[in-house]
Amino acid sequence: MDTITMTMSSIRHIENAKVEVPLESGVYAFVGNNGCGKSTLLLSLAQLISRHHLSILKKEDYNGDSYIQFDYEGKSDKWTEKRGWWTSNIYPKSIRFNGLYEGSLFYGTRFNDSRVIDNLLATGKIKEDDIVDSDSYVKQKLSFILHGDNSHYSGLMRIRNKHITSELGLSNAPYFNRVRGNLISQYRMSSGECLLISLLHFLYNSIVRKSLPIHKKVLVLIDEIELALHPIAVSRLIDLLNELVKGNSNLVVMLTTHSPEVIRKIKPSNLFKVNNENGSISIENNCYPSYLIRDVYSHDGFDYLLLVEDILTKFVVDKILNKESLKNSRLIHVVPVGGWSNVLSLHKELLTWNVLGLGKQIVSILDGDIKDEVGDEYKDIRKLFIPIKSIEKFLYEIIVEKPNPKIKKVLNDKYFTINSIDTLLGEHSMKYTSTPDHPEKKLYFRLKKDLEKRGITEEQFTHNLCDDLLELIDFSSFISSLTRLLTRK
Repeated sequence: MDTITMTMSSIRHIENAKVEVPLESGVYAFVGNNGCGKSTLLLSLAQLISRHHLSILKKEDYNGDSYIQFDYEGKSDKWTEKRGWWTSNIYPKSIRFNGLYEGSLFYGTRFNDSRVIDNLLATGKIKEDDIVDSDSYVKQKLSFILHGDNSHYSGLMRIRNKHITSELGLSNAPYFNRVRGNLISQYRMSSGECLLISLLHFLYNSIVRKSLPIHKKVLVLIDEIELALHPIAVSRLIDLLNELVKGNSNLVVMLTTHSPEVIRKIKPSNLFKVNNENGSISIENNCYPSYLIRDVYSHDGFDYLLLVEDILTKFVVDKILNKESLKNSRLIHVVPVGGWSNVLSLHKELLTWNVLGLGKQIVSILDGDIKDEVGDEYKDIRKLFIPIKSIEKFLYEIIVEKPNPKIKKVLNDKYFTINSIDTLLGEHSMKYTSTPDHPEKKLYFRLKKDLEKRGITEEQFTHNLCDDLLELIDFSSFISSLTRLLTRK
């Protein structure tokens, strides 16, 4: 798994942070409360695209000890501020990627750009023959995302070429729409229109037309996408980004958000919850929407809410409930939440505020190996322990920590028919000569990529693995405990 490590000190609300950021193709999101530092994380990452992005920071956003450091492929690139300029200790060999950063509305240059374009139009410096129809891709995608059709922006135009853009003293080629016979630049359109036009222009030229090298990564960083777009438009844009990522292995999209619409559209493995404890940043990965946006608050009509750690455990529990006829005459809802601490904290919150009302039962189902780690804070919470870990930890255990030949044979025979598990483990060991941070995630990513190359989705693999585990692992004690709990009068 390709990642870059970013270390930060004394930047805005962040006193210290060390964050490992994925650089594999995908749509990712930093999620967190207002003021937690997610926008600052994204702005700092934008320095990888252009060395001028940190100049957006105001003098009160940092001090003499502030720095941002990137570590990637054996290279360390540390940025510090001196006399108003942010400089790298290895410039001009600083780490750099192609890409686009769409920052906060409050830190953008949109209004200044609008004044410049308005002046050029008013003085006649932008002539009619300097402007041509924009590309059909941009017009159609903009129309569909914002209005659900393909023709709403059929009259959209742009500056003819880079030469004219340069002669006009512009850094980017603006787009225009004609309103009552007058040309209106994109900077005078709505915030959503302006953002999407810039984004679609970049995606069309760099990804669709492949004007940038396809073997080099392209980063697209978008801060708080929901501020400018209607929820339906956000959903359509995420669909487009997922479609582009699927067809372009060099495209990496990172968003910041607290929008339920965005969170529900992104895979849990690609969600990163930003926690800020007195300026110290930590990141939780593999968080599920129910935990991040508390959408279990809206569930109603069931008798039991079972909180589990991940989708594998959900599949296993659902299969057991059906096989043992435990859903008869009772409504049971199984929700994946994330790590065991997330499960218990959400459980406690639901009880504290009596969210589900009287007569409804909540049960946490946790990995049996963490039984001794659960503190006194949660001793009175109703919980069961199941004999499997999260899918990442389970596979890492049976492949690396406690090799299980029987289970490995099943996995090789059914899923890893071309590259065996041992072959993939060998590739993993060659890349990581020492144990990396979160080794189970990195090995699982390699296994998952191998499956995807052969058209096997993560959900298909997990669903089928569930059946294998029910045959290979003894769940009898868990089934007895679950049955007693659900049939208790």
